Amino acid sequence: MPRIREHLLQTTNRHGNIRYMFHRLPDGRRITIKGEPGDAAFEARYDFLVSGGDRIEELDQASINRQREGERPELVRELTRLHERHLDRLVTQGALSSSTSAHYARFTRRFADEFGDVPLHTITDAHLIQVLDMWSETANAYNNALRSLKHLFAYAASRWGLRPSPAALIAKKEVATDGFAPWSEDDLKRYFKHHKLGTKAHLTMMLLMRVAPRISDLVKLGPKNIVEIGGVRYLHFKPQKTKSVAVTVPMTADLLEAIDATETGKETFLVTTHGKPHSAKAFCSNIAQWRREAGITEQLSAHGMRKTVGINLAENGATEYQLMAALGHTTPKVTEVYTRAAKRRDLAIAAVAKSTLRDFSKSGEEQ
Repeated sequence: MPRIREHLLQTTNRHGNIRYMFHRLPDGRRITIKGEPGDAAFEARYDFLVSGGDRIEELDQASINRQREGERPELVRELTRLHERHLDRLVTQGALSSSTSAHYARFTRRFADEFGDVPLHTITDAHLIQVLDMWSETANAYNNALRSLKHLFAYAASRWGLRPSPAALIAKKEVATDGFAPWSEDDLKRYFKHHKLGTKAHLTMMLLMRVAPRISDLVKLGPKNIVEIGGVRYLHFKPQKTKSVAVTVPMTADLLEAIDATETGKETFLVTTHGKPHSAKAFCSNIAQWRREAGITEQLSAHGMRKTVGINLAENGATEYQLMAALGHTTPKVTEVYTRAAKRRDLAIAAVAKSTLRDFSKSGEEQ
């Protein structure tokens, strides 16, 4: 059996047909390569195997065999494959939004691409911190990647008993930001002065003001979400992000007026020029355009309006649990983002009122 190239054997079967087989000395398995030397596909396959592809395929097959037998994963690649199936199940069960699932999968796939053959038991928190630093240019990027890895290793611990989790004790980085900027009263006045009743831009802002949905829910709201309870009409929906918690808010007179005055769709209130529902990603561009048309230069967003509503409710005495019901939050911790600003303002007002310092600016007049 002649060896015509490094790791490449030429054989002839009993029918007289020539075959080419990759064989890494001294004890590698023999892998048939289809085609003829010189063919693009043949050479690409050969180069892949020479550069370690035979070992990758061997590990992949071992992973598949272990998973078929129900054995626990040993390599990063095995764990991330199982974790992705777990994410799909959570989405199907309504326990996780598709956007959050995609967010987690994006980072864990990258983790598998770069460290797929690393044994899980060798990974430490120090290794993960190095990976996170390598991936992240900002604190927000670091925290987003960390959240995905924490979810991955929490699954490994709960489902496969892989403890301790190397990600469990890694702390998030402090982010020096207040998040999405809220809309001011002047911003809203300028917006409504430009976008009159009957326009899609006007209806969009009324929905954001009176219902405070996330953009993913805003584009899905429609006649199907209107329910009547005790003679009062409500908008009732389950947010995409927290499908287990329903939001039911009364429809105010000005919101009903905006819906009646605007050309809406059968499925959703907000529709394209072809009468179809918008995608959330594309609709963000619409809001940005309407903001600019109204002369609002600050980069305000739909989520910033959600924050505005939360702060306004808190300033007017809404409790954290009332805010949770209105905004569709599942824990008071999330609602604190909207109440913190209101509480600090109240504290500042109360603090200034306690000052006993005299006004010395007019002291020269007092003789």
